[in-house]
Amino acid sequence: MKFIVRIAMRRNRMGFTLIETIVTVGLLAVMAAFVIPTVIQKAGAGDPVKVQNDLNAVQTAISTFAADSKAGYPHQISSLTSKPIAAIDRLIDSTAIGANQVTTWNGPYLGATVSPLAADSVPTGYTAFIMNMLDRYDAVNNVPEHNAAGQDSSGFSAASTLFVGVQVHGLTVGQARMLNAVIDGGSDSTRAGGGASTGRFRYGAANDGTVKAFYLAAPIATP
Repeated sequence: MKFIVRIAMRRNRMGFTLIETIVTVGLLAVMAAFVIPTVIQKAGAGDPVKVQNDLNAVQTAISTFAADSKAGYPHQISSLTSKPIAAIDRLIDSTAIGANQVTTWNGPYLGATVSPLAADSVPTGYTAFIMNMLDRYDAVNNVPEHNAAGQDSSGFSAASTLFVGVQVHGLTVGQARMLNAVIDGGSDSTRAGGGASTGRFRYGAANDGTVKAFYLAAPIATP
């Protein structure tokens, strides 16, 4: 009889008690509180470098395109990934790409997939995206040639110091600050309302916390 009781007691001791379970769950929660933020932080540490590398790749691609075409920079990133169509695709100054530029096209210059639609984009770090449309950027007045609706921007001057502006959308203010530090060393002056007004990476912070940023990829000679 004693032997049977001992076996029953051992069987009852095979599982965890309620207190043991609570203690175990509590320890796992404490460990998770320390480990998970560290993992997330390390996973996101490469985002600014990813964006910078992607922008550098676009910069190299448009410069190579210009060298081959001997006519200027493209108006869309899609002209870097697939052969443009004469008289339909355009250069950044809105003039049509001619047959000679199509003949000398030696791409693809960029390892990305993007269609000719202006709203299309190339994904990059921070889950942000590089817009397909390239625009002339007035580096003196800090304004692109066109606004979000595609209309002429107020304050833009074609006789100013112009660059090829590569648009980066989907960044938060904090992410834009981090990119500013990575690309320009964080030494940019502050724009009205927050943002960077000098250097290669320019951005303005809107009231809703969103950011519209431009990377000045290459200088454009003014007539």
